[in-house]
Amino acid sequence: MFEDMMLEDISKRKLTLFKLIIKFSEQTYSINFFANYLDYSYSRIVYLLEQIQQDLSKITNKPVVLLDSNGVHPNKFVSYDSYYQYLITQSIPYQLLVSILYSPKNDLEAFCKINFLSRASVIRKSKLLVDYFKQFDIRLNLSQLKLSGDERNIRLILYCLIWLSSQGMNLPSSDNATINYRDVSAAVSPFFPDSYSYSASKQIKLILDVVYLRIKSGYSLKEKTTLPPYIPSDIDYAENFWSKTITDKDILEAEAQFSAFLLTITPNYFRGNDYRLTFLMNYLKQEHNLATEIMQNFCNFFATQLMTDEFKWDDQPILFGNVANILFSTAILKKPFPTLFHLIKRQSIKENECYQQLFFSFSNFFKKMARQQKFSWLKFMIDDLTESLAYLLLPIFEHALKDNIVRVAIVAESDFLLTRQLTDFLDELTFTRLIAYKEDDPFSFDFIIGTSPYLIPENCNTPSFIFRFTSGTDQYIDLFKALKKAQTHKKIAES
Repeated sequence: MFEDMMLEDISKRKLTLFKLIIKFSEQTYSINFFANYLDYSYSRIVYLLEQIQQDLSKITNKPVVLLDSNGVHPNKFVSYDSYYQYLITQSIPYQLLVSILYSPKNDLEAFCKINFLSRASVIRKSKLLVDYFKQFDIRLNLSQLKLSGDERNIRLILYCLIWLSSQGMNLPSSDNATINYRDVSAAVSPFFPDSYSYSASKQIKLILDVVYLRIKSGYSLKEKTTLPPYIPSDIDYAENFWSKTITDKDILEAEAQFSAFLLTITPNYFRGNDYRLTFLMNYLKQEHNLATEIMQNFCNFFATQLMTDEFKWDDQPILFGNVANILFSTAILKKPFPTLFHLIKRQSIKENECYQQLFFSFSNFFKKMARQQKFSWLKFMIDDLTESLAYLLLPIFEHALKDNIVRVAIVAESDFLLTRQLTDFLDELTFTRLIAYKEDDPFSFDFIIGTSPYLIPENCNTPSFIFRFTSGTDQYIDLFKALKKAQTHKKIAES
């Protein structure tokens, strides 16, 4: 989603070609070589190479030649990651975001003049960005370059997109002389143990700049959320940091609460002795609200319906804290909100059988909760919420499945030499056990491997796999997937 939104097609093609040039960097290749490899026309390769040369020359501040009469030369100037970062930060969507935040007085006309762009080009190339804002009920007025909607979501969108694009580097100065970033890191360190890390310090600086610049532009929070975060907000800290910018007490309290909320808006637990767990446990004991109710219901569902009897949340403080952050953020905002996690594609994990089972189970759980009037807002957030929790809890769910043995029966020719390789393969798997096939006891096995469809008993509802000795070794991959699927289904059925 992120790359589709930020990069136009020509930039994606340049990156594709550039990656290939790096891959074949040991010698000079002809234009036809790259044209055939990518199935591009000769003229398109030439055009892209000329564009890449111009980009690299700007990055290095010196002439770069990749193409001459001898062919395409190896790239020895810029890494792929550096070029990727350059194209992202030069894109119109990114420049729009920076202008909206750092130059709020500029409208579209001024933006086009500064960047030597036409109005039509900006409108066309920012369409996906505008559509992304709409997902969170945020409206971007392109003519005025103004954002309207829930201010909390506006800040989160600006932070997420600018951070993913630049990691907070090479941005205009915020002229934020009212805040000492190190003092802020010191103040939040008890509630955010990683605040002094190199990456976290940059994240803190960027989110502070986003908040400061939005307040400075007149977009302050007018009221607190109904549900408070489990990290208590400290009005004294807020007055210390914002007193020169905010004078209204209600606004100051709302901004202080938002600052506390930011400390737990992402699943950012990495240590089992995290100090915030004390606040979380006290909150769960003392408060009874939508956040605590959904937390208790979900944790009970996962522990009793999907895990083994040995599973205890007390043994998993990191997971428990991260589940809380995901669920509490959802309950506090009660509407879809942007996250770094959901901006990044992760198609491979979605093909994981265990992930699919978790997603299905969690989705059904939240759909049932959403039928209650007090949780009706959940129906707009089920997919994002389910995806986050399924991704978070997948490893421990898979680990629990290791104890869930799939009993495998083989129906094959009585020939040791034929079956030897297959049985060795099954013996090496930690989650399968070979058993003798008993026709009169269909419940004694969970999976059947037959060497022909004719050897699978009629009216047999047990999962099966046809393993042909005449086929190649690729079928072992398919067999493994089928066995893992059977293991997952067995676990769900027993829950």
